Amino acid sequence: MAVPQNSLTALVVGAGPTGLMMAAELARHGVPCRIIDKLPHASTTSKALALHARTLEVFEQIGIVEEVLHQGLKLHGMSVHADGRRIMHISLDNLPGPYPFILSLPQSETERILNNHLERLGIQVERQVELVSFTQDEQAVIVTLRHADGREETVTTSWLIGCDGAHSTVRHILNIPFTGAPYPEAFALADVHIQWPLPDDEAYIFLQQDGLLAVFPMRGGRCRLIVETAAEAGEEQMPDPTLEDIQRYLNTFAPAGSIASDPAWLAAFRSHLRHAEQTRQGRVFLVGDAAHIHSPAGGQGMNTGLQDAHNLAWKLALVNAGHSPASLLDTYQIERQPVAESVMRMSDLMIKGATLRGPISQQIRNRLVPLLVQQDFIQQRITSQIAELSINYRKSPIVAEHHGGHFSRGHLIGGPRAGDRAPDAAPLLRPDGTTRLFEMLRGTKHTLLLLAEAESNGTSYQRLAALADEISAQYGQQINSYLVAAGDKAPVGLTSRASIVLDPELALHHRYGAASECLYLIRPDSYIAFRSYPADADSLHDYLKTVLR
Repeated sequence: MAVPQNSLTALVVGAGPTGLMMAAELARHGVPCRIIDKLPHASTTSKALALHARTLEVFEQIGIVEEVLHQGLKLHGMSVHADGRRIMHISLDNLPGPYPFILSLPQSETERILNNHLERLGIQVERQVELVSFTQDEQAVIVTLRHADGREETVTTSWLIGCDGAHSTVRHILNIPFTGAPYPEAFALADVHIQWPLPDDEAYIFLQQDGLLAVFPMRGGRCRLIVETAAEAGEEQMPDPTLEDIQRYLNTFAPAGSIASDPAWLAAFRSHLRHAEQTRQGRVFLVGDAAHIHSPAGGQGMNTGLQDAHNLAWKLALVNAGHSPASLLDTYQIERQPVAESVMRMSDLMIKGATLRGPISQQIRNRLVPLLVQQDFIQQRITSQIAELSINYRKSPIVAEHHGGHFSRGHLIGGPRAGDRAPDAAPLLRPDGTTRLFEMLRGTKHTLLLLAEAESNGTSYQRLAALADEISAQYGQQINSYLVAAGDKAPVGLTSRASIVLDPELALHHRYGAASECLYLIRPDSYIAFRSYPADADSLHDYLKTVLR
């Protein structure tokens, strides 16, 4: 394949939230890229509203969470009403981590913040530029682009990432099946001001025999309303609702006296449940809605796409730089496809449960749900899944554990397993002041935590310091190493390339199950790559040989 002079490292197609995140993460990890979108301007409608706890953790890592929080509205729970009473209440207040809520923020605002973040990294979206075709071989992807004036441009790129939504051109050119079907129900949405007696710190669902109404508050007294308008829409194109239609639905479903006004967006829509049968073909990847779509129940679609990008970017950066084997990229689909399938199953269960037909089925639901959700473990499971904090990659081929001895596993009970999300811990002390683990995880490298036990002696500290020095010498470009001392006093006379961190209240030791000496290696996307009890140098080196060069 002849390589044109106009070449680049990565091309991102689509500048929705997933594409903006993808390009920004590539740039943050040092991968030059372009991002194109065929539309003349960014989205101006609210679209996806929910930002869940795990996504907010990701936003903290990349440095935009404060702006996001400032613009959004915190929702601390969700209530479901049926038969004139509340049959389910889910509280998010006990979620582990710094963001025990759903943040309600219009997608247009999320895109604006991500776009500003991308521009600070030196990249601007190229608008009214459309991908027309591409071919690829083992070395590159040759892409034809069409500009607004009709001019065609041919570029070669090492990597092509399709973030171009449910109707993805990239997916169509790859001829990857988008398996699934539309739901039979038709819905209408409305962004309106609403006057009613309920507080704006929760989301609400109202179920009746012939339909449902969902209400999702936003800042400024405005709410997103979703209404089921037809149980069997068939192929019929449903008209957009009027404000009068929305008021009629409010009169039917919502508390008496509820009034809608000042509509900003009124639209009819259908939901689909579909997934791409593969999300990588050679040097081309599908991310976000290009790979999977589902109903808005649970509000997880945009979050899943953003986390797809977060998963892929660091891997692509390491492979592109020659720091990791090409096989690392296979784990994008291995890790993210089960996550997408889990989200789709949950969304499907939620929408089917909410749209049950028949009085007997509805009566069973309305009686059974209150009994189930009052169980603490069910509440915890539901909230953790909605918040996407329970996502893990325990079955991934690039995570591993080492336990030195038959009874050693007991010393790590309670800590996150290999493949789990790395939880936060605080307070921690560094020479420059108090910090949190999440602050230490910012950046683009792996993080090695070498945890000393409370009664460690000088010999133990020297051994951990020697291991830290070995890792720094061989993998200093890819790994930040920290020696974590239990207590508020630094070990005397210790010299090491690793930063020394004090754990004065043993918060990190307890959260990570470190009853004795151990180590944790945390990936750039803040999931546990490897853990070992005790801190075994040979096992760590063996692991690193599989993922880093």
